[in-house]
Amino acid sequence: MVIQKSIYLVAAVFVGFLFNMLNIPAGWLIGSILTGIICGVFITRFQFHRNLFKLVLAFVGANISLLIHIDSLKLISHLFLPLLATILVLIATGYLLGLLLHKKTNIDRNTAFFCCIPGGASEIIGISGQYGADDRLVAAFHTIRITFFTISIPLLIGYFHPITVEPTVQHSITLLSPSQILFFLIVILITLFLDKKLKFPGGTLIFSIVTGFLLTTLFMEIEPVPRTTSGIGQALIGAFVGIRFDREVLKSVWKVGPTTVLIISTLFCITLGTSFIFMLITGLPYATSLISTVPAGAAEMTVTAVALEVNPTIVASLHIIRVITLFLLLSFLLKFLKIKTSNEV
Repeated sequence: MVIQKSIYLVAAVFVGFLFNMLNIPAGWLIGSILTGIICGVFITRFQFHRNLFKLVLAFVGANISLLIHIDSLKLISHLFLPLLATILVLIATGYLLGLLLHKKTNIDRNTAFFCCIPGGASEIIGISGQYGADDRLVAAFHTIRITFFTISIPLLIGYFHPITVEPTVQHSITLLSPSQILFFLIVILITLFLDKKLKFPGGTLIFSIVTGFLLTTLFMEIEPVPRTTSGIGQALIGAFVGIRFDREVLKSVWKVGPTTVLIISTLFCITLGTSFIFMLITGLPYATSLISTVPAGAAEMTVTAVALEVNPTIVASLHIIRVITLFLLLSFLLKFLKIKTSNEV
C-alpha cells in the first residue's frame, strides 16, 4: 500500500506539473485534484495519515512565510469587521440551506445543518457526530464544497486575472540551497511540535507561517525559492483534497440529487456577491477579496493565492481569522438553534 500511495502522489505531482506547463490557472493544484478525483472514483481511495497532511501543510506554510509583506499585515486589523460581516452572511446562508436540505430530502435536521455550515471542514466534521449527525454525509458534503470551490475559483480568477510570467522562469527547475533546506526543516519541525502541544483551528498553517516569518525576519536571510518548490507543495495539497472525492462521496451526492447542485450553486453565487461587497468596502482587488472570503479550506485558498500571485499575506491571515471566528461562533449558534449533543436528553 505504501508503494501505491507513493505512485499516486508522484502521479498527482506530475499531472500538476503538466497542467502548469499548459498555463492552466493554478495548474499544480487543479491537476493534482483532478488526478485524485479520477483515482478515488475509478480506481481506489487512499487513506493518508493526518500527520502527513500536516507535514505538507507546514512545508506550504514555510513557502508562504517567504512571501509575507509587513505592509499587508498592517491592513488586517482594518479588514476584520468587513470579514465578520461576510462570515455572518455565509452562516445565515448555510443555516437556510440546511433547512432546505432537510425539507427536500430525508436527511435529519442536525445532519443537514452540519452539511451546510460553510467553513472549518475538519472541525465541523469532527464535532458533528457528537450532535447525532451522520458524519459520513457531513464529510461528503464538505468534500464536495471544498473540491468545487478549489477548482472553480482558480479557473474563474485565472480567466479574469491572468498571470504574466516568462516561461523560462515559470517552468525552470532549480535545486534548493543548503540554507533553504535548513530553513524548511526548522520550520516543519517547530510547526509539528507546536501543533502537537497547542490545539486550535488552523494551527498547522498558523504555526508554519509565523515560524517562517520570524526566522527570516530575525535570524536567517533566505533567497526566494524556485517556483517548482512551491508548485510541488500545491500539488501535494491538491492530491490530498482530490482523493477524498471517492465513490462513497459520489453515491452520497447521487442520493440527494439536484438539491446538492442547488445548495452548492446558491453558496457559490452568495460567495461571489459577498466578495464583491467586501471589495467595495475594503478597496482590495476583487481577486484578493474572492480568495480571502470564499468558504473553502484555508490551506487550499492560500495555496491558490500563491499560485495566482494574489497577495498571500492577506489571504492566509483572513482565512485563519475566518476559521477561528466560525469555530467560536459555532458554539453560540448551536445553543441558539437548540441543537443538542447525542448525550443530552
